[in-house]
Amino acid sequence: MNKDSELTQKLNNILIKSADRESVINLLRLSNYSKTESIKILKNALSISYYEAQDIIHNSQTWSDVKEVDEKIMNDFFDVLEELGSSKSEET
Repeated sequence: MNKDSELTQKLNNILIKSADRESVINLLRLSNYSKTESIKILKNALSISYYEAQDIIHNSQTWSDVKEVDEKIMNDFFDVLEELGSSKSEET
């Protein structure tokens, strides 16, 4: 069993005993897992979709210090995609 699956199983057991997701998310961050890695692990531990796990992590208290920056990056990314789509339409 690899490190991530062992952690996923451990977190699943914690979540079964307690519905305190914030503690689990905090444990992941304190264990130096990135936000993306935490999403993946929570997804597997809870057997939920990627988008549900992303929403839980993104809106958690644990990751609140980077929420605003992450939202700006995503909005900027979608703005660039929209601009690229518009410029391609103008070319045709």
